[in-house]
Amino acid sequence: MNESSREHRDAFLPFDTAPLPRPLHRFGSAFPRAIAEAYCNAYTPRRGVVLDPFARPASAADAAETADRRAVARHVGLFGEWARRVLAHAPAETELRAAFTSLRERSVGGTPLEIAMRELYGSICPTCRAPVVVEAYLWERDSPVPGRKAYRCPVCGRGARTLLIEAVDDDDLRRAQRIDDGAPLRASLARRFGRSEEARAFGESVVGLYTPRNAAAVELLLQAIDETLPGGRAQAFLRLALLEPLVAGSRLNAIAGGAGPLRIEKGRVRRGTAAQHREINVWFEFERSYRDLLQHAAAAAPRDGTIGRRPALGRASAPLPDLERLVPEGADLVLFEAPTADLLGGWHEVAAALLLGESEAAIRADARATVRERVLTGVRTALLDARRSSRAGAAAVAYVPHAEAGTVAAVALAGVAAGYRLRRILYQRDALAGVGRDRSSAAALLEFDPAGALLKDQPVGDAKSIEEAMRAGVRAAVIARGEPIAGDRAAVAALEGLSESGLLPTIALTRSRGVSELELFLDHLRSALADASKSGLLRIQHAGQEAYALALPGPEQAPLDDRVEWSVYSLLSTMHDTDTRSLQRRVYALFRGSETPDRELILRCLASYGVQDESGRWSLRGADQLSARQEEHGALVGDIAHLGRRLGFKIWIGRHLQRRRELSELLTDAERRVYLPLVARGPADALGELDCVWYGRGRMVFVWKVEWTARLHPNLVTLGEAIPDAEHLFRFLVVPEERRDLIRLKFQRAPALAGVAQQRGWRLVKYAPLRAFALQEQVDLNGLEPLIGLEPPVEQAGHQLVFNW
Repeated sequence: MNESSREHRDAFLPFDTAPLPRPLHRFGSAFPRAIAEAYCNAYTPRRGVVLDPFARPASAADAAETADRRAVARHVGLFGEWARRVLAHAPAETELRAAFTSLRERSVGGTPLEIAMRELYGSICPTCRAPVVVEAYLWERDSPVPGRKAYRCPVCGRGARTLLIEAVDDDDLRRAQRIDDGAPLRASLARRFGRSEEARAFGESVVGLYTPRNAAAVELLLQAIDETLPGGRAQAFLRLALLEPLVAGSRLNAIAGGAGPLRIEKGRVRRGTAAQHREINVWFEFERSYRDLLQHAAAAAPRDGTIGRRPALGRASAPLPDLERLVPEGADLVLFEAPTADLLGGWHEVAAALLLGESEAAIRADARATVRERVLTGVRTALLDARRSSRAGAAAVAYVPHAEAGTVAAVALAGVAAGYRLRRILYQRDALAGVGRDRSSAAALLEFDPAGALLKDQPVGDAKSIEEAMRAGVRAAVIARGEPIAGDRAAVAALEGLSESGLLPTIALTRSRGVSELELFLDHLRSALADASKSGLLRIQHAGQEAYALALPGPEQAPLDDRVEWSVYSLLSTMHDTDTRSLQRRVYALFRGSETPDRELILRCLASYGVQDESGRWSLRGADQLSARQEEHGALVGDIAHLGRRLGFKIWIGRHLQRRRELSELLTDAERRVYLPLVARGPADALGELDCVWYGRGRMVFVWKVEWTARLHPNLVTLGEAIPDAEHLFRFLVVPEERRDLIRLKFQRAPALAGVAQQRGWRLVKYAPLRAFALQEQVDLNGLEPLIGLEPPVEQAGHQLVFNW
């Protein structure tokens, strides 16, 4: 492992997430290929072995194969890994289409399956009395019959393009009563879960999730699939396509929100609580699911045979290859996505029972454990198994999507309990912004070294030492970022602090009085942060949540926002025609570990300083060339000085600007010799950093600072706090129009900075309105007020504001 690889892995990675088609979207998003490529290149040789202990469709195993590695796919559960094998060894597209045609034409009571399924959902249009096929019935909670139906009428519904919703009629109710008369189909569906008393009770609870119509439809489909190429790959493909109607066809498919995860408690499934649910057309949903799955399989790279070769014909009836449990050579890397999404929940077990005949796991499943507790036990079990199949020295890397403190801690503790050492956590607050509804947009990458962690070899850690190590980690993160940290980021810093002190195994390898190691960690974290003052930390409110900052000024460090902004500008100045991904990667390489910046900040800095061409490549905006901004800075200070003179003030120009002849000539000899602390209170060095000062009109003093970046901290805090407030002192900060959105974002991210600006009375003025005001023939002080703000009143049509200074 070379040093450049280590440096690369200490930096976050820009990545994209790709949505999966139905029914694969029930497993989550595709594993980011950029993550797989980066860690495979860092840890494994070409054609090295990568072990994925949480294999599913489009998981880390598939991403590793795309990076030209050999993947070994496993899963502590059965269904996800089976679904991946179905896609990996799918027959040719023509054979899959032939299998589906055979399925739809299979006889059910003397009628082709497709016609029989459509008759289950047949109805009459109440407007034109034309026969229609209902797409969904809408039910109220606890109602014995549906209330409305959704359908498309080819006669009165604009050529079946419009979805119509009408109340059900008596014919619909009579037709529903005749479905599955005597319930033989529902009884047959329940028997698929097993013959034992427990299995029968579980099966009946699952069948109760469906209306009689949908339960009959699912059983008819299963019977037909059972007879189509038994045991073959095409049959497995059709079974996988049935997953979507199996989930969406249940009573858990709420009108508002769709079908959620299933919960299993004490051998029974838990019913939904939605006020309304949809009874979808199972056949229509199965058709759509099959088409989407077929399109995805046809576009995916084949794995049956050598790389890049299409699967041969004649494989439709061939059985699926068995799961390879052994890794003879040993894995070079363990790479996986932590199972934090839980989009299916108990549907994993139900699908395994119905589609694979494996009902034992479903009976044992219990949803009373929280998601993060299930993550803890699942990851620990998977990594213990993975270590036995890995080479000596093989590392493990976990990708945690939608990360929050509990799930990140669960993965970290599970890895340490499995015999690894936590080396690094890379956390980004908004890596998945816009991905996933009502879920965290954060993502984390946890890297483990294969260093054995035996409790007898660890330092003795009592509560005091553990909490001191946590606070030390949080304090180090605050100093590194130069800004307060809150919530999940503080938990990540605490985990790294424990790992560096060697105390993390003390928590990971112990269990106290039935309290899990995860709850033990969270209890210690709450206690440590409650006593934050013991380590020089101060609890504050930051961006609407509790955060932690240094109680006393620490080492001089510019805020992370300002450092990231200047780095983006520097990269744009030196790199030409660069794509967004490359720029992000360079920025992440500059800010590693706990300094990882938010993606939104980087993109906002890019938009502030750069321009994109038609191909999406970035270059520095011409107006932001350093020479152009320096020239503009001097010209604007000259305009401010001229304006002050016209308004009846004496003027002073900063010493650093008086070296310019055109600016120096604006001052009289007396103004050049003035001792500034006699004009405005404050140290001479601080006042000398100002660009322009107006004074000598009554007792008023106007101080001006012109800034062409959005680095606000040096002006508002470092300089601003050095100049005391006075009754007739007015502060102005002049910024370009291009920085407006970036400044607004910085104020949102740092409410304390916005508070300083408000408390000290800083007035932000943009270049263009100030120039326009300076060019007016008649000017007075009242005309300054409409210029103030990032959205100044002078730019608002029809708005007038009069202010008396």
